[in-house]
Amino acid sequence: MASKIKIVLFEDTEQTRSGLLKGLNEHLKDGGAIPFGQSDESPADMQGMYQDRLESILSKAPYDEATMLVVDRDLSKSQNFGGLSDDTVAAAAKRLAIPICSYARQHVPDDYYWLACWEEGRIVLSFENDEELARKAVLAARGFARIAAGLPGVMKDRASRSPAKILAALLGKPEYSDKIALYSVGDQYRLLEILAKAKDETDRVRRMDCFLGYWLWDSLLRYPGLLANEVAAASYLNIATVDFEKPEVRAVFAEALYDGPFADSKRPQWWRGMLDDIVSGENCSDGLELVLKRVSSKIGPSQCCEDPSKPAGYYCIISGRPVSLENSEGGFSWFPRGADLTRISKTKFDEYGPWLGS
Repeated sequence: MASKIKIVLFEDTEQTRSGLLKGLNEHLKDGGAIPFGQSDESPADMQGMYQDRLESILSKAPYDEATMLVVDRDLSKSQNFGGLSDDTVAAAAKRLAIPICSYARQHVPDDYYWLACWEEGRIVLSFENDEELARKAVLAARGFARIAAGLPGVMKDRASRSPAKILAALLGKPEYSDKIALYSVGDQYRLLEILAKAKDETDRVRRMDCFLGYWLWDSLLRYPGLLANEVAAASYLNIATVDFEKPEVRAVFAEALYDGPFADSKRPQWWRGMLDDIVSGENCSDGLELVLKRVSSKIGPSQCCEDPSKPAGYYCIISGRPVSLENSEGGFSWFPRGADLTRISKTKFDEYGPWLGS
């Protein structure tokens, strides 16, 4: 595996390409981002289907050993690849087991926001500005690189055979392997990736890196249960979201902060089991009691977005707001089994019910 992070940028507009390359390399600090189209295709590479040509090109210098591809959704103006789409690039990347991160440079807010939230099998980033897009892309690349670096040692351990045990070991939480496994129950989307046969050990590690990285990004970090984002964590602890953002409150739960692959200081997450340990270790009934005991009386309880008179405790995956058990729906077949803090508020369920399934 390559020790240095290498990002290959697919962007067919010069001005955007220049700005993104600058941002990517500033965050990488070692010039590890290069634009696709830097080398000439051989006569053989000019023939055949786009994904075959791309597979051949990406297997050679300067693109070989890429950590991740960062790809504009619209590549129709690409030189020598007229009408190219990010799906074609993704198909070639999948053959080579290279993670892919897609984005849209146009400001197409709502529809692309939901793509960024829900599309699986790749990293999807919504466009805010060049700097923030570059920051999040580098964060994703570092996450995959961190997983890849730890895999060879973990995969040699006979006790770490299943993906859940491998991921638990990589995260430094072997005791959570059973809870991580609950995020795979019913997830047939990734079954073919597990069953795919690798060419050799290097290829096996690369494919496991993609598999675990996407699974962690798409599932464990998306659906609160094992881990909880700041809204879900505040709701679970019975602390108002605005108060949970206060540094003195965060400090009480600092030990539970997630610092594994894809950890983002701007969008932190916490280990739910460690939050429990912190609260119970002080013989408190919930996080609010603990914070009031340690910090200040000017801290409010979490309130359900449907009925503020009720404490929340859960997280609406569609609105991103705290919600109570009685004012929400759960147990959908597309929710990971381990995501027991994830719900859909009754208002959102009434609005989208026919499309949400059961």
